[in-house]
Amino acid sequence: MISPMPTTVVEGIRLAYVDKGSGDPVILLHGWGGQAASMMPLIVALETRYRVLAFDLPGFGESNPPPEPWGTPEYAEFVWKAAKSLGIVCATYVGHSFGGRVAIWLAAHHPEAVQALVLIDAAGIRQPATPGRRVRSFFYKAGKAVLRLPFWRSRTMALQERLATRFGSPDYRATSGVMRGTFVKTVTLDLLPCLPDIRVPTLLLWGDKDEETPLSDGKTMECLIPESRLIVVAGAGHFSYLDKPAFVGAVVSAFVDGTRGPKTT
Repeated sequence: MISPMPTTVVEGIRLAYVDKGSGDPVILLHGWGGQAASMMPLIVALETRYRVLAFDLPGFGESNPPPEPWGTPEYAEFVWKAAKSLGIVCATYVGHSFGGRVAIWLAAHHPEAVQALVLIDAAGIRQPATPGRRVRSFFYKAGKAVLRLPFWRSRTMALQERLATRFGSPDYRATSGVMRGTFVKTVTLDLLPCLPDIRVPTLLLWGDKDEETPLSDGKTMECLIPESRLIVVAGAGHFSYLDKPAFVGAVVSAFVDGTRGPKTT
């Protein structure tokens, strides 16, 4: 555990972060439900040669939640402003899962801010609905419609929570308040159209046993991102950088070393 963490205020939101090492900047973006400390294997792998920052993204770890439900674009804009507030105009971004979503949007919409990109088991491609998922979605939406009737008004909040517990995904059930709306906005945005707009060297690292963001997503990203290369991490799941920390750390370090250039500040 990293303590105490420095903090700063960006757009009125208290942001906690890790800042280690010195040199060209590398910014790490954790997955949904994670925090900066969960990126520790990559921090250790990179901090001897780079300035490594890892944010507790708003609503996670020690950072305050956003003032209203955010989607991927809002998180990306926040990260861009946070980096600038810490003196970083351009950096290499490493994003895992949800953090990969944020990094994809940032690279596609603020290319001047991204030196290179590492996407580890990244989310962002909407999966086709399975029959079971369609059934759960139908009953959840039907239940919400019923709860809007005046008869249920006094018990709406408690019953909505029971609906979420019964039919929602594990990540959805684990959220509440503004972060529940944030989760919905995040997972419903398909980032597939953004991929061809990424014009920086991109490394894709994917566990071959990833059941959350399947390897097929990595292959799709490799096809659509012009300067990308996919490396499969054998025997690893969705958290490939934790399942195989030495291998992933070495590959990411070598990639960052090979993409250093005059664009980085």
